[in-house]
Amino acid sequence: MDSWLRNIDSLYKEKYIGVQRAKDTQILILGNSHANYGVNPVCFSLPAYNLASPNQSLYFDKQLVIKTLPSLPKLKYVLISIDYHSLYFSSQGIRDAWSYYGNDIRYKKRSYTLENISPFLFGYTPGVAISMLKKQLAKNSRYRNQKVLPFEVEAGVNLQDSIVNGYLGFDKVEENSFNRNTYTDRVDGFNHKIKNSTEKQEILIDLIDMLQTLKNRNIIPVFFTTPVYFEYYKMLDKGIIAQNKQDINCVCRKMQLQYFDFSDCKAFSKIDFFDSDHLNKQGAIKFSTMLNEKLKQIPTSSSGAETPRTPKP
Repeated sequence: MDSWLRNIDSLYKEKYIGVQRAKDTQILILGNSHANYGVNPVCFSLPAYNLASPNQSLYFDKQLVIKTLPSLPKLKYVLISIDYHSLYFSSQGIRDAWSYYGNDIRYKKRSYTLENISPFLFGYTPGVAISMLKKQLAKNSRYRNQKVLPFEVEAGVNLQDSIVNGYLGFDKVEENSFNRNTYTDRVDGFNHKIKNSTEKQEILIDLIDMLQTLKNRNIIPVFFTTPVYFEYYKMLDKGIIAQNKQDINCVCRKMQLQYFDFSDCKAFSKIDFFDSDHLNKQGAIKFSTMLNEKLKQIPTSSSGAETPRTPKP
């Protein structure tokens, strides 16, 4: 199991290798699963790459940017997803080790000695590793002699899909996830994380440092928030939403940034979502097109970046 786990492919590896090869990239997309599934880089006027990943925190966004900047000489914009819980967590939990295996990014001063000794026991952990092996065997049996994705993906992603500029999306609408109990469970999970967090000030300081690093290179950072389903949005804590907006607007004033908040956008309906807070492919095209139009409105004369042009039909 350790030998197999050390050699398996992953979405982290694919995205990291892919972005290093995409040297013409002018727009880089960062964030967690909302950006990972909700922003399709093909819809932008300039060459774009999606470097977001499920549960990816702003801490890992920053480390990825620092590590990939030397490979992206034409980079002009970095789009940073800011979500309901983004300012309250830096560790990705078990995914810290997965990111370490995939792109060699360490969480703070962690040594990863045990994770290096045994990915099975201390990295992926036995339960997750065995589940991954079962899925791999089932995939090999079902798709024998057919082309499938060579790495683990979340349920809802088509295994015969292709990753394009770092993007993989959800194909459908998961009807079973649109109910009050599901909304409540998800909101309660976020609220618990937020109310028990003591990291916000440290995260904001680290975020401002990342923004300054980009601006020093004449790269324009842009904050954005993806749409969520309206019934789910109504159940989010309005006090937390107001505090988030106050914190982000403060950063925007300090760093002279734009923030495009689509969280309560009425232009999206159920057919645009996979579940309550993740867009499907159709929704991602709609949102990415809207985000591209917003991006074109940003003044660029002081930064040296060129203004994006509308794509030809």
